[in-house]
Amino acid sequence: MKESRFNQKVYWVVGASSGIGKQLAISLSQFPCKLIISARNESALIDLQNEYQKEDSITVLPMDLSASQKELTDISHQAYQIHQQLDGIFLVGGISQRASFEEMALSTFEKIMQVNFWGALHITKAVLPYLKKSDDPMIVCINSVQGKMGIPDRTAYAASKHALLGFMDSLRAELHPFGIQITNILPGYVKTDLAKNALQADGSQQGQLDEGKGGITVEKAALDILHYASIGKSEAVIGRPREQAAVYIKRFFPKLLEKLVRKKS
Repeated sequence: MKESRFNQKVYWVVGASSGIGKQLAISLSQFPCKLIISARNESALIDLQNEYQKEDSITVLPMDLSASQKELTDISHQAYQIHQQLDGIFLVGGISQRASFEEMALSTFEKIMQVNFWGALHITKAVLPYLKKSDDPMIVCINSVQGKMGIPDRTAYAASKHALLGFMDSLRAELHPFGIQITNILPGYVKTDLAKNALQADGSQQGQLDEGKGGITVEKAALDILHYASIGKSEAVIGRPREQAAVYIKRFFPKLLEKLVRKKS
């Protein structure tokens, strides 16, 4: 990891109240940089700030990714105004699903798209002018292996992640003249509450973790993310070997992956 890349920078971690986002904030707090941490759960953000604060290095900025474009744009401007500087954003927040498409209310599908795709898009749009002022800007987008492939009962989640991956890939090409690095991270299963908070067909939360899924720890995920961001990687799959292999099977042996995925349903 090129730790020096994080020195004297200002980063905005969106989705910092739990899981990967929280651990990224904790890991980044060890470097001489300033952090802005955002999520809906303000009390969790304040607890994080109180525990890892160093000389006013962490600022809490509550937000809801399902908010309107205007609200997210206004919050993005507030994030820049805190230090009159913004060198990078870590787009982590998101929600998953546990429901078949046929049974799923369209409002639930739309909510997942709003949070996972449109929320990230609106924030990115708003902060681009500020990132262009940085001498080393980056956008780190936490996607999913399901941005490359779909599995049963994840139609909305996979759609949102496919859309987000395509958006960021195109944006990377557009922003190359401005030196803005975009790193897409595609995790497999990570030990977080993503499954517990996943939406069911009617929009209610599942309320429990998936059985027997396992996954890597958030500490391992955060370490890998910061490593790939620090070396300027455009895309990286992190997680267990089986999930990393699935991405390559999808690319070279798509019919085989289809058979494997059907067995999971």
